[in-house]
Amino acid sequence: MEGGGGAPPEVLEENESGCVPPASLGANGLKRSSWGFLFTGIVGGTLVAVYAVATPFLTPALRKICLPFVPATTKQIENVVKMLHCRTGSLVDIGSGDGRIVIAAAKAGFRAVGYELNPWLVWYSRYRAWREGVQDSAKFYISDLWKSFGEEEGA
Repeated sequence: MEGGGGAPPEVLEENESGCVPPASLGANGLKRSSWGFLFTGIVGGTLVAVYAVATPFLTPALRKICLPFVPATTKQIENVVKMLHCRTGSLVDIGSGDGRIVIAAAKAGFRAVGYELNPWLVWYSRYRAWREGVQDSAKFYISDLWKSFGEEEGA
């Protein structure tokens, strides 16, 4: 039988009626389909993960007042600790980022609190505080402290 709808001749010879049995396509067709689904799932999952991680770092650039994450240098941290020398009380870091200043203040004996908009940085800060052993005196919160103050003052 000629012109079997584009099917290879060896497939048509197996079935005289001209119909291609599902079993003959099953092995290659299903494997190809499974790999396609797997590939699509991996690409889709990767895109979702990149979006979830990148969004908190990119959205500050879209704010009215741009507030990018810039980590504190070692010299800046040393200067903050010097300024805290011979003082008591607590420290509040607005826009604490990865928590370097809050953790340094907690190591110096202060109760320190960090407020940050980026949830990934807050979770990383909490992990670093736990790793450094100052999780009791260093606390981190996901919050926009400026909005909280503005609402309290009626601004």
